[in-house]
Amino acid sequence: MKILITVFSCVFVIFSTVPAYSEILAMMNYESKTKAALKKMKIGGSQKRVEGIAIIDVDPNSPGFGKILVDIPLPPDVVAHHIFYDKTMTKAYVTSLGKSLIYVIDMKRNPYRLKKVDVPACKVGEDVVFSSDNSTWYLTCMGSGNVVVGDVKTDRIKTVIPLPRPHPHGIAIHNGIDRILVTETVRASDLGDAGETVTVIQASTNKVLSTHKISGKTSPSREAPVEVVFMPKSNPPVAYITNMFGGTLWMAAWQPGTKTFQFSQAFDFGKKKMGVPLEIYGHL
Repeated sequence: MKILITVFSCVFVIFSTVPAYSEILAMMNYESKTKAALKKMKIGGSQKRVEGIAIIDVDPNSPGFGKILVDIPLPPDVVAHHIFYDKTMTKAYVTSLGKSLIYVIDMKRNPYRLKKVDVPACKVGEDVVFSSDNSTWYLTCMGSGNVVVGDVKTDRIKTVIPLPRPHPHGIAIHNGIDRILVTETVRASDLGDAGETVTVIQASTNKVLSTHKISGKTSPSREAPVEVVFMPKSNPPVAYITNMFGGTLWMAAWQPGTKTFQFSQAFDFGKKKMGVPLEIYGHL
């Protein structure tokens, strides 16, 4: 008997509207368990590795609720990770943990097609953010210590920003103050060598300006800041940072007078008997 264990790693909702009919769809990537994971779970037998992107009907009032409408296969060694939409919601970017590439999907063309974009300077592609004018994308490369900068219109690589600290993961941009924040997380292969810093980059020049410790503990704290996000419409700008192993939430508050950030702990999940904070999003 063949056993296939599938993991859905991330979901992003998209809306498609046509006259007299509308749909609520979700796009997510999936993968079967790796050979190493199956061995650890003591599941034997010959099993074919599969990956893909599924588009699912998530409208609870739809007769097709929960059904897969489109299945887009991926090569079995890509290890697709996250899906990000540009500012217009017309292009989707799929990051890869296994290959030095990203896939781009033109959401205006149906059936959907995958365009492979090689990013040689990127190993273990994690997060993507877009400039406020939607002209530029930024990709964190957890395995190569870089941020790759690309053109949204052509998807050609503009430049590569080498970072002073390894394992970049989370990234946030605020063009209003000309700043990018990047977290230092963990080594991708085994979650080891956990970091403790956030690096500040000037968005207009791609120049690394400073690096800041995101922990009140003695170094190395190994708290692993993982995600960072600017709160929409906050004035002055404020970003929040999740410390994965530290179990805390930190705040980066912009200081207009000095054009720097003030970093401080905002919340301790440990006091609520909670831990491992990961994703964080803001909506106003």
